Amino acid sequence: MLACHSLPVDKKSRAVLQWYWEKSTLASKIYSTLASGSFLLVNIVGRPGWGKTSYAYYALKTGIIRYLCTDAGKTDIDDCVAYIERNHGELCMCKYCEEPDGLDREYHWAYFTGFRDLGKFLMNAEELLTKGGRRKILFFDDLISSTTYAIGGKWRMMYMGIRDIVRVARLGASVIIATAISPSLVPKFFKEGSEYIGVRKYGRLYLYQRFIKHPEPNKDGTYTTVLHLAYEDKIPIKPLFGLPTWLENDINERKKQLIIDISRMARELEKDNDD
Repeated sequence: MLACHSLPVDKKSRAVLQWYWEKSTLASKIYSTLASGSFLLVNIVGRPGWGKTSYAYYALKTGIIRYLCTDAGKTDIDDCVAYIERNHGELCMCKYCEEPDGLDREYHWAYFTGFRDLGKFLMNAEELLTKGGRRKILFFDDLISSTTYAIGGKWRMMYMGIRDIVRVARLGASVIIATAISPSLVPKFFKEGSEYIGVRKYGRLYLYQRFIKHPEPNKDGTYTTVLHLAYEDKIPIKPLFGLPTWLENDINERKKQLIIDISRMARELEKDNDD
């Protein structure tokens, strides 16, 4: 496997892969969606620093790996890893991966981070969603936020554009995963029909929970809507399960550029007001 900081790398990467392979309902849902050719829209919402991006990344990557292996008749995890490394290069799947592996490079185009990437996505939406035979996988990390609309100008127009594209995205996409730091930032159009997953801490675990609304009858013949836990993914709070170093660095650079862009926009607006 692709070298990480510390040894043995193969055990670390395999441990993360095996956890998601055997214990993550979201990873299984992603695999099933890819295998069936259906559509899955997922929202993962929780506080900053609570592992939303790591959870989305590893669940998505595990789903892709299982799909590729099952399609090739490799259903055992060790046979699967061997198949992936023969056909896609060395596999690295832990916090300490300093560079993308073959699968990361193959799918990295599908990662969009922060609303600065709105323009990037919209410019490539035609290529992503209307061309080619293979249905696409999209990962929006803090990209689709209702605050974008409030900024106004080009951001408002791009927000409205992505709103309309997401509504018809199932035409060319199989899986769309989005993260956000607050339920209030998730636009209504993105909540509708999605797997909405919240995260909380419990001891040394992150609990990623999917609740569904269910009507229960009252004695007077009326109904009360209650929430039932549909599934729960338990992820250890350990460095090993953190976001790969290369992807964390990539996201941090994009966030820095976002600060620069907003600062420049504010100065331009201030200049226009002075004039």
